[in-house]
Amino acid sequence: MSLALQQVVLHPSLTATLKLTSTTVGRDKLYRTVQYFARFLAWHQYRSGASKETVDRLTALKSSLALSRKLMRVGKWLEHLQAFVKALAIKDPVVCGLSLSRQLSYALYLFHDTLQWVHGSKAYQFAPATYSKIAKRAAQFWALGLISSLLAGAYKTHVLRQRQALASRPRASAEKEAERKVELQQIAKEKGAVRYQVVQDALDLANPGSSIGLFNFDDGFIGLAGTVTSLMGVYSQWQAVNGTGAKK
Repeated sequence: MSLALQQVVLHPSLTATLKLTSTTVGRDKLYRTVQYFARFLAWHQYRSGASKETVDRLTALKSSLALSRKLMRVGKWLEHLQAFVKALAIKDPVVCGLSLSRQLSYALYLFHDTLQWVHGSKAYQFAPATYSKIAKRAAQFWALGLISSLLAGAYKTHVLRQRQALASRPRASAEKEAERKVELQQIAKEKGAVRYQVVQDALDLANPGSSIGLFNFDDGFIGLAGTVTSLMGVYSQWQAVNGTGAKK
């Protein structure tokens, strides 16, 4: 193997990328990015007067990736049921209640998502009316999970602001002052993580919110919003697998 090829194959950036794609979450976020960008492009090309063949090709890509991602999520609803049980131990009653709502909603969403994969893969075909109900319920539970997460983010932001106000008061001793500065840094880090999640959840809500009639966004906006949140997910997972700390 030539030296140039070795440098490419063993380059740290490629190693980091392979670490990302070796995880199920990493691959899912990358597939999701392409899926939603294809959705946006299909909308854009249709509005621009592109040929039906071009639009159909992008739509097929979007649908194929969506079905593949549903297969990757089969059984994931059980993880959220476990998280639901673990959330019972959270001491803050507000965070506990919203966490329970979020985890149960996601579990029910992903259960219906699995039924959608069964139908889409033709392993079993539901009657059209039944499948429409399954799809609607999936969107409803997804939206409820995101709303629960957004409410939790708003509450956590309020609590962090209170902590920040208390920590902003000067301390009497040098030791206490040093502790105060460390606490302020930790609060700022937590606020950043909460804000990141709130933005991601708010953008993601465009999809199920439009499906259930809460909003009226077109495929262009939903595609762009999904692309942005997918890239945010890629960034978080990149940090997690490459040891630089992820936003959760």
